[in-house]
Amino acid sequence: MSASLETPRLRLRRLVPADEADLIALDSDPDVMRHVGSPAGVKSPEETAERVKRRVLDSRRGDHGGLGFWRVEGRADAAFHGLGALIRMPDADDVEVAYRLARSAWGRGIATEAAGALVNHALGALALPRVVAVTYPDNVASQRVLYKLGFERRGLTEYKGVQATWHVLTREAWRARA
Repeated sequence: MSASLETPRLRLRRLVPADEADLIALDSDPDVMRHVGSPAGVKSPEETAERVKRRVLDSRRGDHGGLGFWRVEGRADAAFHGLGALIRMPDADDVEVAYRLARSAWGRGIATEAAGALVNHALGALALPRVVAVTYPDNVASQRVLYKLGFERRGLTEYKGVQATWHVLTREAWRARA
């Protein structure tokens, strides 16, 4: 499967060991992690470092079947903007699109562009019938990104022990937008 995805401004590429410092800094920022995790928030430095190393190792194995984690960076300058993912939901039936950005990337349309590349990959190259997303109910900024991409809110669900909004985007709805 593709090692990278590109948009006009961004490159999403598989994680490598050199990404660890950027990813640890991202996951150590309380503002970034305010709506990430179950429960949300920054974890211990040891837990953060271990989670980052595990994601990098999983990316290097290449046994993700088109799913997994991507570094989001500028195409022109390779500047680190954040992390994007296509990951199996805990029930293993659906694939979730997820993203989080460094504060320096907020408010620039990067989340919508990066998430759109992941959705296009999932519903196009991977031929999934749909993708889903979950957000904390008060994460209005992330919900706005999902609405721009055509996701429909389908109510609330329990996700890894927390109450979350449930959003769905079908392949047919994505194609109809094109």
